[in-house]
Amino acid sequence: MQQTLPKNKMKTDVLVIGAGAAGMTAALEAKSRGLDVTIISKSKVGRSGNTIISGTGMAILDQGTDSRDSPQAFKQDTLRSGKEINDHTLVDLYLKRSPGLIDRLIDYGVALRKMNDCWLKKQAPGHSVARSFSADFSNYPYMTRGLSLTLPLLKSAEQSGIRIIDFAPVVKLLISDGCIAGAVAVSKKTNAILIIRTPVVILASGGCGGIYARSNNTGDITGDSYSLAYNAGALLRDLEFVQFYPSMMFSPLKVTISSPLFGEGAILRNAHDERFMHKYDQAGEMATRDIMSRAIFNEVKEGRGQQGCIFMDCRRLPEQILTEKYAEILRLLAKAKLDPLKDLIPISPAVHFSMGGVAINSSTETSVPGLLACGEAVGGLHGANRLAGNALPETFVFGMIAGQHAADTFKRGAYPETTAFDVQPFGPGNLSLVELRRELRKTTWNYLSIIKTRESGQKALQAIDRIALSIEDVGLETIYDLVSFYELKSMMTTARLIVHGSLTRKESRGSHFRSDYPETDDENYKGSFFYKNEKDRLELEFRSAPA
Repeated sequence: MQQTLPKNKMKTDVLVIGAGAAGMTAALEAKSRGLDVTIISKSKVGRSGNTIISGTGMAILDQGTDSRDSPQAFKQDTLRSGKEINDHTLVDLYLKRSPGLIDRLIDYGVALRKMNDCWLKKQAPGHSVARSFSADFSNYPYMTRGLSLTLPLLKSAEQSGIRIIDFAPVVKLLISDGCIAGAVAVSKKTNAILIIRTPVVILASGGCGGIYARSNNTGDITGDSYSLAYNAGALLRDLEFVQFYPSMMFSPLKVTISSPLFGEGAILRNAHDERFMHKYDQAGEMATRDIMSRAIFNEVKEGRGQQGCIFMDCRRLPEQILTEKYAEILRLLAKAKLDPLKDLIPISPAVHFSMGGVAINSSTETSVPGLLACGEAVGGLHGANRLAGNALPETFVFGMIAGQHAADTFKRGAYPETTAFDVQPFGPGNLSLVELRRELRKTTWNYLSIIKTRESGQKALQAIDRIALSIEDVGLETIYDLVSFYELKSMMTTARLIVHGSLTRKESRGSHFRSDYPETDDENYKGSFFYKNEKDRLELEFRSAPA
């Protein structure tokens, strides 16, 4: 491998980083306003990121004639789940845009699931009424049923003339005079460095589940949004809040077991055949994900689990409900010789979603002029714990806003000159990137997962420091090594931010639980911590939630 890579240059009106639902929606909206738009992705556009492995469940405000829903009820459910520290401006905007989302999805070519000629609607845990819709994924593999969302979006993007760049992870945002000037990517297709000039970047490259050893995220979700924004000087928020999905099955196959099953009447049992959720919350199995994950964790810790799992019991559910609403997962489980009508399903929690992210306003603007953000890249809407089904609608709602606002942002800007950036040089080394990555993921799971303490946070920092010193001694021989090098640096940056936020928030709230501070402290911590890179030094600022 040559010691230096060629540098290719290009320019575009709008650069969208990330190609899940948020990124492609933003790109489509920007393109519809006459802009030259480029989508760049570290993996295959339309076939990567967390959207493709989602259950496609979307909580959408439904005020039809047969609905008991209302903006007030939906807001109350969202704030209750978020432990009252949600950004009210974003919540109100989300609910305002939510009712028109079904029609917009149909415009994008997405088919929604029906039963008896009506949209199929379920009630997920944490919701006071049924408002969970889903895409029709009957023609897609169950494990990648989110393709029913991404492939129609990709088709629309291709037809509209959006430029698409696959397999080119962005490793740095370029800043000029405090504003966005472009980005640097490493193209695995062309074996070259790609320098992109643009006055507008939409950051939509997802969350950080991949930095943990046990996660239901795709492997390319490694905190890139947060590290890129942080290193560019953008304000972040709420990164200490990481959500765990309580019902993940790891054996005999790895699959997320749909939480709306609890709304149908499924219950949890420990290894002693005891139903236990009412010990932890009066809502029982309809409790929010944070409470259920801790309950499962505690049952296993106290010896009432089996091989690290407890069990979902669907045996009393009507067969018709399972066969009509959950036929796909029945077929998948059958391949593993499990029948939910007869057998208990072994489950345990896994990292699912990050409530924190880049701080934005109602136009999706960040604190860096020219940098917009949407999807799981951003924080604020979900507070301390995301309500089930609010993730995918967020990607569409705020993706649309970002794309629409990109036109106004472009009009105010020009093509700035990009600053110089030299990538890490190739060369021999004594350490393995694979081993360092494995060590980091093990560290975050052991010390930054469901239950945290001051001691676990300090151990995590010590381990991250060791990895940071070691990474300078790894061998870089191929372009794939170079990509892995920057990905690991991104993972370390994000992990370090999560540690500092977790140590600073000396209380338990939502998905953030510290056993040394087990109570919620509204007097001192009802609000959000904002993260800022000040000359390579992290500064944390606390802002109280609105009364």
